[in-house]
Amino acid sequence: MYDPTIHQITVLRLEKRLDDELLYLRDALPEYSTFPMDMEPEYLPDGAPIPINDIKVIMKPRPWVGRWERKGFKGIDNVDQYITEKMKGQKERLAEPWEKYDLMKEYRRTIPEEEQDEIFSEVFAELHKLSVQNQKMKKSRVYVKPKKTG
Repeated sequence: MYDPTIHQITVLRLEKRLDDELLYLRDALPEYSTFPMDMEPEYLPDGAPIPINDIKVIMKPRPWVGRWERKGFKGIDNVDQYITEKMKGQKERLAEPWEKYDLMKEYRRTIPEEEQDEIFSEVFAELHKLSVQNQKMKKSRVYVKPKKTG
């Protein structure tokens, strides 16, 4: 984002975390979501792999900004001590609620893989024929400039 008051951004430490989404740091204890203002930059040699920060954060007691217990983050340590048995059941029930409606998953489970490959090859062949026909149609269309009447 553009902010005219920002003149420079300096990377002090380059590292990966256990999770891609770090919004749960909003509800973590302050020592996990802050950094010292007198922090010195750490330099990595060229071509070195980016280190993984495997620290597991400890959360503040509920209420939280989000429902972090449902998302299965690897970087949270003590989420289970703040949730009830009912919430644990909801976590399991809501983990992938769309799967019971997933017709393709059911289809793949019931149709042998050899038949699937045969069906998909036929479908792709037909799609290719249609795309070739569409390209020919586009080439054959000629733009006609409208004439003024009057």
